[in-house]
Amino acid sequence: MKIGIITNLIHIDRFVKSEMAFADSKRWMSATGGNTGNTAFVEGVKKIIKADVVREVHWGDNPEQVKNAYDMLVICCANQIGAHVDLGTWADRLKAFDLPTMFIGLGAQSNNVGTHPEIPEGTKRLLALTKELRVDSSVSNIITRGSFTSEVIETCGVDSNPFGCPSQFISTELNVGQKCLEHQASTKHFRVLTAAGNPWHPSYVLEKTLVELVNQYQGDYVIQHPESLIKLCLNEGSTIDSKQQERLKTVYNSLGDWETITSWFKSHGVLFADAQNWMHYSKRFSLAVGPRYHGVALPIQAGVPGKVIAIDSRTEELSSTTGIPFVRYKDVENSTSEELINWCKWTSEDAEYYDSVRARNAGHYVQFLSKNKLEYASSLDALATQSSITPE
Repeated sequence: MKIGIITNLIHIDRFVKSEMAFADSKRWMSATGGNTGNTAFVEGVKKIIKADVVREVHWGDNPEQVKNAYDMLVICCANQIGAHVDLGTWADRLKAFDLPTMFIGLGAQSNNVGTHPEIPEGTKRLLALTKELRVDSSVSNIITRGSFTSEVIETCGVDSNPFGCPSQFISTELNVGQKCLEHQASTKHFRVLTAAGNPWHPSYVLEKTLVELVNQYQGDYVIQHPESLIKLCLNEGSTIDSKQQERLKTVYNSLGDWETITSWFKSHGVLFADAQNWMHYSKRFSLAVGPRYHGVALPIQAGVPGKVIAIDSRTEELSSTTGIPFVRYKDVENSTSEELINWCKWTSEDAEYYDSVRARNAGHYVQFLSKNKLEYASSLDALATQSSITPE
């Protein structure tokens, strides 16, 4: 079996190997598909599939060459169902590639779970096409990030499987939740890794608290998006336009004036372009917390407990489906940093629940991959055996 993987990363291996240390914010955004968290689910997909050949395919590749070189395509999906993006170009290219295709990790974007986003015509066309790209016409070829997304695309007449993000399977450990609990108990120097949010979110009070966590608990501020924060992290603050500067001054005014803000980001802003280094760095910390799902999910894979502050349907759905503890931002936006830390610490119930959900999802993934005639990694199989779900 020869598998072509399509991601939203642009020449990421070359970037990490020879460009990253001196790259500017524009290149960082390009390489990571506009959000460094994208590296997490791409890593997850590559970890779980098994084939004789696994290579990256790009949307602009020659259709005939792609069709001749591969047996199947696997697309590493993100939150691409919603008014914010029209996937008509995907439909055009996949029609030209004309290969069986699987979609893993597809998500819907909405302000809150329960409110269905508007779906552009091009995206509806893609969803209809997915049925033609199945290995077996009776078997769904889509894994979504959760029940909400599956419900949304069901309105277009497409069935799917709400089994969560593949990043939950990066670790080969069987009991990641227990590892997190052990790490929490053994920590001597308490440090907090903060997953920075979005300064353009309607509630920016939360960001002030996250900054306090960094300052009070020897932390770092892990930035995934937007580009303005990437610029601050890379000492490009002078290139941020005046309107964005004013917003950032408002959100981070607890730090001081603009010069102090830029200096703080240079000291505490952290970027990652690959999941392995991200996870390795996370081990320095006691806890991870913040509104970015992958900014918490990757430390958990490394055995560091964390909790997500859900700011939209995407983060809530991902956390709920994968068993990561979460709270809606409205419930904690006025909490003190101490209160947030106390809430963030894991209990034995958190660890047990996470491990049970992860094993169950692994069983579902194994079942899905088997039905779609794709081999899977032994680590995923081992995890799946802990659940009551067996391949069909």
